[in-house]
Amino acid sequence: MFRINKLTLYSFNDEEYTYEFSMGINYFKGKNSSGKTEFYKFMDFMFGSSEDIRKKPWYENTLKMASMEMQVDNITYVLTRSCDPEQNYLSYADEEMGEVIDRREYREKINAIFAKNMELLKNIRKFTEEELTFRTFTMFNFLGEKCQGVIHDFLDKCSEIRYSVKLAPILNFIFNNNLEKIYALQKELEQLQEELRNLEVTSSRYEFICTQVNRNIQKLGSNVWYTGRNADDIRNNIKEIKNMEEPKKKGNERNIADLEIMYNNISEQIKTYENAISDAKQFENDNANRKILLESLEELLAENKEFAYLVEPLKMLLSELDNSISFSQYTISDKTITELKKQRIALKTAIKRNDSRFQCYTMEEKAKAITLIEDYLSADVRDCSQELNEIKKKIREKKEEIRILQNSDDIVKIRELSSFITELYKSAKDISSVVDDDILQEGFKIQYLKRGNILQPMIQVTEKDENGFEQKKEANYYIGSMARHTLIQLCGYFGFLKILLAEEKYPIIPFLVIDHISKPFDASNAKAIGQVIEKAYTYIGKENLQIFMFDDEEYSAVALQPEHFENLVSETKSGFNPFYYAVPEKSVNSDMEEGISEVGSEF
Repeated sequence: MFRINKLTLYSFNDEEYTYEFSMGINYFKGKNSSGKTEFYKFMDFMFGSSEDIRKKPWYENTLKMASMEMQVDNITYVLTRSCDPEQNYLSYADEEMGEVIDRREYREKINAIFAKNMELLKNIRKFTEEELTFRTFTMFNFLGEKCQGVIHDFLDKCSEIRYSVKLAPILNFIFNNNLEKIYALQKELEQLQEELRNLEVTSSRYEFICTQVNRNIQKLGSNVWYTGRNADDIRNNIKEIKNMEEPKKKGNERNIADLEIMYNNISEQIKTYENAISDAKQFENDNANRKILLESLEELLAENKEFAYLVEPLKMLLSELDNSISFSQYTISDKTITELKKQRIALKTAIKRNDSRFQCYTMEEKAKAITLIEDYLSADVRDCSQELNEIKKKIREKKEEIRILQNSDDIVKIRELSSFITELYKSAKDISSVVDDDILQEGFKIQYLKRGNILQPMIQVTEKDENGFEQKKEANYYIGSMARHTLIQLCGYFGFLKILLAEEKYPIIPFLVIDHISKPFDASNAKAIGQVIEKAYTYIGKENLQIFMFDDEEYSAVALQPEHFENLVSETKSGFNPFYYAVPEKSVNSDMEEGISEVGSEF
């Protein structure tokens, strides 16, 4: 069970004002500039939003702090925030306020309250690869006036990039029926990644030892190169050097001048091939663009054959270009470049080896080099490049398999959500004329589309096939009414809250905060709002979802009977913040005499 019991505001003059709340619907009425939207935002502020209320004139020097008492699973907590966003408190109701905590710790403590199963939260984070907390899930809690009537990407907070980027992975998790298989694959992936890390350590050690051995071999003027698999050859070479024997030289060795000429020639060939491929790809892209243009022209001229003569020359040109392009040439060039690059790397290595021949080293330096080589050769190393390539390939395959499973949708669950949203909307039948008009359409329903987070009205239309037979198919139903869209949007919020609350594995606050939802409705259709809310409660239950509504209409105008009602404007206060009063209007002369500037107010 969840319930926010009350919100107490404290002024800098040690005054207090408490808003009492009830389970179910809490309805706050207020005229324009009475702070309805500020109250709406303040609910989010109390749950850790980063807004700095000190920057707002209607809080400045009036509101010192606020405390919210909430009950979660029979435990009562007190959340306290000061006007400074980094000075907060969180405690049990029967405790003292305790030490001040910053906003990060404040959020972490609230997250621990709503994330009932930390293991499940870890699974969600692992699945989505995002750092998710209850703050992320507040996107399902707030329906504001700013994005009212939006049915494409319909969640209000997703107009902010910090929420929208996390919506897609959350939706993938909610509508996925392969979770167990994904978890098993992720475990296998973790094991492969651990193996990869170990192999990379071994590979780094191998590369380091090879580099050190070869660096010291160069000091000895030897023509042997250590690969990690020829330790005996290196030892024999060292033995020859110790015995003052002349090192055996390969008959095919080239001097450094020859090597540099070969290196420069290969570099020039690579450059020529790369330029040719770049030109060919540009030519291919231009040809593809011509084809697109031709297709567009053919569509435009499909019903008017008189201008076909304009298109025919272009078609002939494209045909000739297609016949002239040899794509096999690209493949040959790519393979040639790859081989040339390998040769260039080998030549660069050979040049580095030859550099050492022209440097002089003392006997002491050579003796030290021999000692280091013998020491490094005693280490157990191996070349694991092939194993690394194989395990990297396996990791790529596992990631691709996981990605495919993560993006697969539970069609049944999406269909059930769509049916629930449609049922809520249709519950306003005989109450709202706009709803009556819609459900008269054959096959009317609201289809939820995960890609784009869309609430799409659909109807059935009759069309004739190529044989002249009539057949029915579903088609998008486009309605321009703001009231319709807003009502559909409200149904979408309830649809998601039903799923999230019933599954009990998401760190979500069981409440919905709605700002000025009656705005797009006329008097005859506004009652549909109350009908939809009451219908949603028959499935969710008032003990499981608390609603806060801020509006300028009487609750009877939207056909509601709230458990708690309060007018934000009274004889003792001018709006949401009871400690702020607008400066009375005065004449210009009076202002000049008293030196007072009139201050505007939101309330």
